[in-house]
Amino acid sequence: MLTKKQKQQSAMILDQIYANGPIARVELSRKLGITPATLTEITHYLLDRKVIYEVGEDTDDYHVGRKKILLDITPQYAYFLGIEFYHNFFSMCITDNKGTVFAQQVVEFSPEELNVNFTWTRILNTLASFREQHAQFTLTSIGFSLPGFLDSENKVLVTDHPFWNSLNLTDFENAVDLPVYFAPLTNSLAIAQRIFSTETAIDDFIFLHIRNKIVTAYMKDGQLVENQTPYVAELGHTTSNPQGEVCSCGKRGCLHTYSSEEAILRKSKMIYEVSANSFFHNIVKDQSQIDMNAFIKAYRLGDDATMTIIKNAMKYLAITLENLTMMIDINHIYVHGTLFNTPEFTDILNNSLAENSSPYRKLHRLNYTLVPYKQINGAISACAHSVRETIIHGF
Repeated sequence: MLTKKQKQQSAMILDQIYANGPIARVELSRKLGITPATLTEITHYLLDRKVIYEVGEDTDDYHVGRKKILLDITPQYAYFLGIEFYHNFFSMCITDNKGTVFAQQVVEFSPEELNVNFTWTRILNTLASFREQHAQFTLTSIGFSLPGFLDSENKVLVTDHPFWNSLNLTDFENAVDLPVYFAPLTNSLAIAQRIFSTETAIDDFIFLHIRNKIVTAYMKDGQLVENQTPYVAELGHTTSNPQGEVCSCGKRGCLHTYSSEEAILRKSKMIYEVSANSFFHNIVKDQSQIDMNAFIKAYRLGDDATMTIIKNAMKYLAITLENLTMMIDINHIYVHGTLFNTPEFTDILNNSLAENSSPYRKLHRLNYTLVPYKQINGAISACAHSVRETIIHGF
């Protein structure tokens, strides 16, 4: 058995192997400040339990003498089920402990059908059917990516959406036969970026998620900074234009009123109603059918109003990103949302970032990566959160 101190060190070691593996023991010792003797003892413990394995010799090591043996995470060591809740769908997937997806399902419905379709009975029945179809996978735990701040003590969501606020997570927890781990969606996405990504790991970054809400998660020294106060990560309700329109929160000119999908679609529906010349009339039969796909089509057809909407959305997002990195010492920002699956929109963001860049950027360039959006991303990220709880912090 590991001591309490060794368990903490084990979590550090596993995190590093996830983030930077395959990696040699000497490199782990140097990065983490753990003595070679202690590190050897802990890695032997993890090897015995087959959560990690020895890959082989480091072929890039050209030094004379004994070759370094690399360590990596054992794939298919355990399996996890992840779920994301959203206002017009819920998604499920099964991954192994390295993020490989073996099964997935997305259940869609209109926002108006939320109260009818999204009930614990519906979720449990769908979940039971999904698990039965994929019974060959022995699940370790269930992870949830949630659309709001989690009050972990009372197991309830804290959000401005009235439906989600009425959702008691304990009801679900008591109805299933596996450990359940809940986390705000953006936190889960940041964890997945850290441990499931094939890219070189970055220790300090912000993960920015944009859909109907604009929220962030902050990774510092490879560890998630978990907020204890509701709305502290709600970047959408920071002021971008003090003379702007009134936001639902009561302030003027919040980023949410320009760059969120909710704001973009609300303005698009207004255009449909007031402008007979809008290209939306050629795309949909009535304003209730306007979604992001319709918005993109109107933009590509040359609709002037949609061009103005997206230019403002990217301009104020660029200003916010610039301000954010002037206040927080980070190496990178990951930006995730359906908007950025459209190349024309990402070009506008790049141009806006260049136009609004601080003169100090000559010394320190803003680095950011656009993460492609898929409906299943939140469910995969929920699995990452479960991996963090049951494997990285589980020994």
